[in-house]
Amino acid sequence: MDLLVKFGTRINKTIILKSWMECNQIYWKTVMKLGAICATTNIYELTFDAYKFVWYRIEEKIELKIKREICLHILWNILKYPKNMKYQQISTKSLYDNLKWKCYQLDANIDEIFEDMKCNLREFGFEQSNDDWYYPKSGIQLLKLWECYKKWINEQIIYGMVKRVCMLKKGKWKDYEILFDYQHRSILLLNTNKDKLKTEILQVGNPKRLSLEFNVHIRWYNDFNAVDTTHSKWTCLVLNHSWHFRSAEYFDRKRLTNFCSEFNSFSVIWKDCTIMFKEPLDPFFITLKRGMQQLENKMQIYKQFTFGTDELIFFKYELDKCEPGIPANIGEETLLHDIYKHLPHYPILQVRWEVIGAFMVSYKYTIGIDRINLAQNVNLDTEFYPSMTKPKFNPLLYECDVRKLKAIESIEKMEEYDSLQLLLHEIIENGYLCDIITYQYTKNKQEKKHLYKKIKQQIHYNENNPEKLILNDNILTILNELKILYHDDIHKQMGYPLQLWHICAILLYCGKSCNSEFSYDQIQFRHRKWRHLDSLLYDAINVLHKHERREESNIELYCGLKGVRLENIKEIKEGFFISHVSTSDDIQVAQMFRTSQGCILHFHPSMRRPNGISSCDVAWISPFKNEREILFARLITGYYLDEETHKELYAWNAKIESEDEHTQMILLTWARYDVFVQQVMQISKIWNHSIDLNVIYLILNNISTEINKVSLCLLLFEEWKLKDNNKQKYKEKMNEFMERRCCNHEINLLSIFLIENGLQKRHTAINFAKMFTARIGLPFVEKIKKLNKITNVKIQSDSVKLITVTGLLFYFGSNEDVRMFNSVV
Repeated sequence: MDLLVKFGTRINKTIILKSWMECNQIYWKTVMKLGAICATTNIYELTFDAYKFVWYRIEEKIELKIKREICLHILWNILKYPKNMKYQQISTKSLYDNLKWKCYQLDANIDEIFEDMKCNLREFGFEQSNDDWYYPKSGIQLLKLWECYKKWINEQIIYGMVKRVCMLKKGKWKDYEILFDYQHRSILLLNTNKDKLKTEILQVGNPKRLSLEFNVHIRWYNDFNAVDTTHSKWTCLVLNHSWHFRSAEYFDRKRLTNFCSEFNSFSVIWKDCTIMFKEPLDPFFITLKRGMQQLENKMQIYKQFTFGTDELIFFKYELDKCEPGIPANIGEETLLHDIYKHLPHYPILQVRWEVIGAFMVSYKYTIGIDRINLAQNVNLDTEFYPSMTKPKFNPLLYECDVRKLKAIESIEKMEEYDSLQLLLHEIIENGYLCDIITYQYTKNKQEKKHLYKKIKQQIHYNENNPEKLILNDNILTILNELKILYHDDIHKQMGYPLQLWHICAILLYCGKSCNSEFSYDQIQFRHRKWRHLDSLLYDAINVLHKHERREESNIELYCGLKGVRLENIKEIKEGFFISHVSTSDDIQVAQMFRTSQGCILHFHPSMRRPNGISSCDVAWISPFKNEREILFARLITGYYLDEETHKELYAWNAKIESEDEHTQMILLTWARYDVFVQQVMQISKIWNHSIDLNVIYLILNNISTEINKVSLCLLLFEEWKLKDNNKQKYKEKMNEFMERRCCNHEINLLSIFLIENGLQKRHTAINFAKMFTARIGLPFVEKIKKLNKITNVKIQSDSVKLITVTGLLFYFGSNEDVRMFNSVV
């Protein structure tokens, strides 16, 4: 079983099998859970189940532990002091005595371990001489010793080791292989320049194993300085104020941070969705408030690099959900030492803090949704293939196939290679080298085969090793296309949030011949075949989705499906696409794809509004501008949300809108819209349709679902706008709202009203407005109607007119009647 091979040396087999069953035998989820267990293991082998937060003692074979410690000790000394002869001479008697003492302490078999150690020394390149000492057989082979050291380092109880880093050395960035030696609290680096092998050691903490260490410091920053002139941005890390590292991949910094945090005796674990981070802290110096501020800063830096979401909406922590729990009466200025000093094993401790942060892209880095002046089809001197050439395509997931979709989520995370390397390697592997080179027409199949073979040799294509692929833009001419698109005015306006591999994924989908097979394989549940294109395309759509001012959108979209017809709408699993879906705001484009018979998916305007249904305009990347393409991402089923939350924020509903013998029209709407539409329209009718529908929706969602109470709240809201010159006061600070993407004036006024009257206490008026307008999304897109004088409002008592705004809370009663802001965002 693959899980036992991957984790068997690090985690007890009982825990592995138990996790497998708890994850419903879904490989992807089990790997994440076991990886979390390994990643939360400190150097004292006390670990933490990141899902149920139960402490485990990981059982490791004693013999393996002893051999690992001795081997690492021998190799570490040689690599650290390669020219010191005393570390290259090993006494058989001293080795035996050392092993005997350790075996006596841990009740292990000395004879068996001693024989194994002799074999290990021979593997290191040593041989036993007549004087009973071991010496190098043919001098020190640094690269061989490094590989041996790597082997034993990877026997440590930790998962997903970082293999390579880029570090600043004497003003230049250099690539190194990296190993973490927790026994000596050091990092070993190997210069990957084969002509001049050299090891370097970074002493991160106190090398004495039993000593405490609280001075590990990790600072993050993002480097966007060169994006205007190049196509590169960097995620950077500074370790202990001394060593600078950088990477183009956000998860490299995350992993490097987590492994460096292990050197510290005390650390905090925090999560963003499914991604786990560690933060080394000094509990004798850091207060709760300062610790939380550090996490807020790290989260904002991470979000900005990964998604471009640079503006904070809110950041909060929940003390009662921390593990171990923190009493509510603990002050923010309390030292962490005073909070945790009573716990076993303190200060050698890893604790978990429950934090929630909400961010969005600030207005200056967003683009509008106006699609009037689209450019004509572009010519990038390459061959493009319109997506309409794909065979019968049905992106809808059927209830009977849900299990299959869950199974494909077993796909593992990407290897530690360059994402662009992985993507292009996958395209070549699947037989589409023609999509990434300059088109060369030939009818002769043998000549074509010979040509492709020659190109593969030139770029060092290795079927089993993507790392060997050379990204030569003279041969792989798609790289030049990507660089042109990277500096497109639209991408510049967004602040260059995409990496080259994101643009590559969209371009391959929108305008290359692999699109047809990729889409067909997805609807056949062969996602593993295209796992890098699938993953990077999802990421790209998700990033662009956040940079569009969808809150201003009211367009309807269409997708034509050739030869598709649903006999029973209940057959489909609502809320899930099995593949990515191309749409257009031009119904004639959809009709063209539908051909003479088939189905048209009609996307209600609410489908573009929610944060959870990722979609983006790719017309600026697609070579086929006339398709006016907006791309919807398939939702990853193995996501972190439970079923109820998914239905509330991420799901969509489908119903047959119309049909005839040639065409079936299926309407897709955001599930949130369907939940509230009847009540909203009922209340709107009472008010002669004079109230913005989203105002009614927000009151229903946050205050009360009872029609009379909603009508009362609306009445008081209207009275409030006329009192104390409140409308004029809003006009004076209207620009402040608009600059935060709060484009609906009625929602902005409602936010001020709720805050001033104590109906919303967790946020400021602007934060409340931008949370619902720009981040979560407002489901109703009908144009706001001009307010008219209300003459026929039916409320239970005439005395309602005399109720003051202050009395609103009294009328509603306690907090049971006033539903505050939903914490699930």
